[in-house]
Amino acid sequence: MFKILNLITSFLISILTLFNTIELPQDEEIDDNNKIVINEVIDVEEKGTEEINPEEVVVPSTSGNRWEYPSDIVACSRDGNDLLVLVNKKYQLPSTYKPNDLVKASNSGIRRGENYYLRSIIIDDLRDLVDASKSDDIDLSVVSAYRSYATQESTYNYWISYYNNCISCTDKVSARAGHSQHQLGTTLDFSSNEIGDSLGSQFGNTEASRWLVENAYLYGFVIGYPQGYESTTGYSYESWHYRYIGKSNALEQKSSGMILETYLRSKN
Repeated sequence: MFKILNLITSFLISILTLFNTIELPQDEEIDDNNKIVINEVIDVEEKGTEEINPEEVVVPSTSGNRWEYPSDIVACSRDGNDLLVLVNKKYQLPSTYKPNDLVKASNSGIRRGENYYLRSIIIDDLRDLVDASKSDDIDLSVVSAYRSYATQESTYNYWISYYNNCISCTDKVSARAGHSQHQLGTTLDFSSNEIGDSLGSQFGNTEASRWLVENAYLYGFVIGYPQGYESTTGYSYESWHYRYIGKSNALEQKSSGMILETYLRSKN
């Protein structure tokens, strides 16, 4: 009898132990178990290629409305050539806007720049940024830069297809045509040989990313979608996405304590 009771007791203890070791899922917006590697190349109208090769993508949650576009979308209050123009989910660039001073990003000396275009107005400061990073033994490359309205439309539709027509999922990670800072020609996505020049959240763990956080503003570049401000920017955190607003503006923005989005709202 005692043997039977001991067996029953041992069985119950093992069941309780197993239950206590099970990790229940947490209500988090980013789940590292849902990362997917994408290999895709998107044409950029005779301007090289817009590469997603590979990109680490986090499958987004659809809860909340921070990612939604407002019903009252309006035209940008400043011209697209203005370094302080506000482009977001409310303010839209016209489909006809295209910078007239695009040059190859390679003019700045940044690696992989021969495949991408940026406005000439940012090249000198980007060159100084690249030279300074090299002096600190930091490697930087570019994996995305100017995108036309049409290219952004194709990019957005790609993610719509990828997420099985889930619009709320796509609106977290990709701007609709006319709403992308990349159309300005003053925005670029950085990478590094630390992660094989890939595009994705892994960039945030690199020395290159940490160097940009500390130094990019000195050369006029500001992170577009910082971590912890998703409800303000309307997009998931992008450690690689930087926009040029000029050195004096970037210094003012840094001193203000505001993120780029709120700083630009104060100017528009």
